[in-house]
Amino acid sequence: MKRLTWLRWVLLAIFVASLLGNVFSLGYIFKRERNAPAMSILAEGAFSAYPENVRTEFRRLLRENRAQTVQALRQLREARRALASASAPPLKEAEVTKAMADVRAATDTLQRLMQDLLLEALRSTDRTRAGAADTSGTVD
Repeated sequence: MKRLTWLRWVLLAIFVASLLGNVFSLGYIFKRERNAPAMSILAEGAFSAYPENVRTEFRRLLRENRAQTVQALRQLREARRALASASAPPLKEAEVTKAMADVRAATDTLQRLMQDLLLEALRSTDRTRAGAADTSGTVD
C-alpha cells in the first residue's frame, strides 16, 4: 500500500511539472503574439534616426496606446485584404477604386497615430531635457 502511495505522489509531481511547463510555454507564445512584431518594426525601423531617449519614450507611448495601434494595424490589414479580393478577376473597377481609397484612409490613420505618438515623445523628452538643464544651471 505504501509503494502505491509513493508512486501516486511521483505521478502527481510529474503531472504538475508538465502542467507548469505547458502554462509557461503558452504564456510565452501569447506574450510574443500580444507584443505584435509589427509594432516593434514600426518603432525601430521608422524611428531609428531619432536619439535613444526619444525611441525609448516612443516605445513607452506605443505600449500605452497599444489598443489604438493594434486597431489601426488591423484596419489596414483588412483594407488590404479587401483590395486583394476586389482585384480578383473579373475586374470591377468601382470596387477596386473604393478598396484603394479604404487602404489610403487606413494608411493615413495609422500614419497620423504614429506621428502623434512621435510628437508626444519629442515633447516629453524635450521637457525632460529642459528640466534637467534648469536644475543644473546650464544653458544649451
